Parts: sequence; structure tokens; C-alpha cells
Amino acid sequence: MDQRFTKKERLLKRKEFQRVFDNGKAYGNDQVKIYALLNDDSVSRLGLVVGRKFGNAPKRNRFKRIFREAYRLNKSLLSKGVDIIIIPRPGLSDLSLRAVEDKFKRILSQINEELAK
Repeated sequence: MDQRFTKKERLLKRKEFQRVFDNGKAYGNDQVKIYALLNDDSVSRLGLVVGRKFGNAPKRNRFKRIFREAYRLNKSLLSKGVDIIIIPRPGLSDLSLRAVEDKFKRILSQINEELAK
């Protein structure tokens, strides 16, 4: 199984982000808000939106690094191609990979259930 996180698996353009925000379904927990939208491709793509209100640059970069890794390790849970945007909620304190990954897996399973309908 390919575990890499390639450029093809990233949301890069503003138009792509806007399409997910406008048409996607919102999921979330106490840590993050996630928008997901089925795409026309077989490859799932990830986008991260972390504003300055979240913290200083090292904190924002750590958040992005941990969520990219959590996505990379669990992207096989998605059965179809989905565009996903992750936005941190204020007050997010526990940024350990294990804690983030457990909650992220639950949200990915919710997304899969919605897509199966």
C-alpha cells in the first residue's frame, strides 16, 4: 500500500477550497471542523486552513504537520475520492499524533457512512 502524501492528494487552488466550503458537508468534534465533499476522482485530497488566531507560526505548522500525518496514515479508510478541509477549533491544546489520529478516524468513518448512502 502506498503511504505517501503526494501533490495530487492536496487541495491547492482557491477554487477547489471554495467548492468544498460551498457544497460540502460539515463534520466536527471538540478539536476540529471538517468539510467533506465527494469528488469526481478516485483520489482523496486534503486541505488545511489554519488562521493566525490559532497561534504563532510554530504552533500552526505543528497542527498542519500532525494532521497531514494522521491523514496519510488513515487515508485508506476512505472508500471513494473525497475532498477534505480541516480547520482547527479555538482552544485546541492536545496536539499529540495519537490523540488527533483517534478522533480523526472517527470522523473519517462518519464521512464513509454518509458517502455509502
